[in-house]
Amino acid sequence: MLFTFRAIFALVTLILLNLNLCLAQSKIILDKQNTGGYCNNYFDLGENGFALIFNKNKDVDEGVGKESVLQNNIYYYSKDLLRRANFKINSTGQFNIYSSKNNLYTIDRLSTKYQVKMLDFSGKEVASKKFDIADIGLNQDLINRIHFTDLGKLIVEVYDGLEQLHLFEIDLNNNQDQSLKEIDLQFPSHNPLESMAVLGDWRLITQSAGFYILARKGANKNYDPNAIAYHIAFYDENFNLFRELLLDNFLMKDVQMLGKEASLSLNPVLQSFIVSCNVLKAGKPAFMAAEYVMNTENNVLKLKWYKEFEIINNQKYQFILQDGISVAAPPIISHRGPKTYLSLYKGRLNVNEEGLNQMVMIDAEGKTMMNAVQMGNFEQLNLDGFCVDNDNLYSRIKSMQVANVLKPYCEMQYVNVIDLDVDAFGNELVIILNYEVKKDQVLIYRFPKK
Repeated sequence: MLFTFRAIFALVTLILLNLNLCLAQSKIILDKQNTGGYCNNYFDLGENGFALIFNKNKDVDEGVGKESVLQNNIYYYSKDLLRRANFKINSTGQFNIYSSKNNLYTIDRLSTKYQVKMLDFSGKEVASKKFDIADIGLNQDLINRIHFTDLGKLIVEVYDGLEQLHLFEIDLNNNQDQSLKEIDLQFPSHNPLESMAVLGDWRLITQSAGFYILARKGANKNYDPNAIAYHIAFYDENFNLFRELLLDNFLMKDVQMLGKEASLSLNPVLQSFIVSCNVLKAGKPAFMAAEYVMNTENNVLKLKWYKEFEIINNQKYQFILQDGISVAAPPIISHRGPKTYLSLYKGRLNVNEEGLNQMVMIDAEGKTMMNAVQMGNFEQLNLDGFCVDNDNLYSRIKSMQVANVLKPYCEMQYVNVIDLDVDAFGNELVIILNYEVKKDQVLIYRFPKK
């Protein structure tokens, strides 16, 4: 029997697609048949995994009217897909999922009223609290971030009208705690930044290794400072001041800071600080990054490595405009295990837009492993852009194993990439939503490192 060229091409494509899928260590399909509904929400829980929420109806965020009680069918997975759980929680307001090293947490918020549940990673409820933030004079607009500690405390980060930091907490394991209480936070009394003309306000940087880390910035001018430093304070679980560090002037000679903002981040794996900002060197815009580690001799952080990066084709991409008006934001710092990622983003119209950026990846020893202009980041992928990509702005993905899985979806209309992840060991994870009404399924693929 003779096959037409079209039939042969279709057969070869099908064989290659099946071969690619067989290479995946894991493939999971969640659809209406096994979940009983539609995928309406996704929560990236960082190193602790991810969760998908399915509801009976499509495109619902919270219950309204007769459907004021919404049943959430939650599917939780660790990043290696070995730890899995499926459980149901009813909600009446805005529903969110968080995690810590030891637990999952859910918040059901209706206006200022909160219901918080702490669960183990099998979905079993461990503790639950209800409270109203209005009882202590707070409203939702004042809350900057919510944190959950490894020991089961909820920490609320608030900045008042003067931009001063306030922290509130409730211990989910303590039956005596029935409402948020403000933490008596004692800021350091001495000021190693006193020689600097401008002092910023204290900011909560992160929680790591059982410590809360706060920092404030000092600079010698409001704009275009050529000296900048950070005062960093460590607090223990009970918010007792434990240690103070100074990240001294990190700009090199003949380098001037461009703008007045810098990024500061802690790499939780290496327990080192990364700082980055835009700079001017010999009149040309660039950006720098440096890693600082603990110093056994004194409380001044020790420089491990320092790097400067030229802007790639700034005339074309216009990451930094020297028009006397525009001020580019400093690079965004993120971490994957010991690796550090810098993203110098071009201005975007909204936070959901996939932005053009110069992306840099640096390993634990300070070696530059990637420096290229890219679209989006590792958590965000516009499938239409990836499929067309005439300017090679997705080169980081084309070298990955997930690229072969993504290509067949270029021919499909109702498909989104929910998440794309590469862990510290090089294992790849991609989560795809096919929202075509008749199919409506989530596909999860995981590839082990080659």
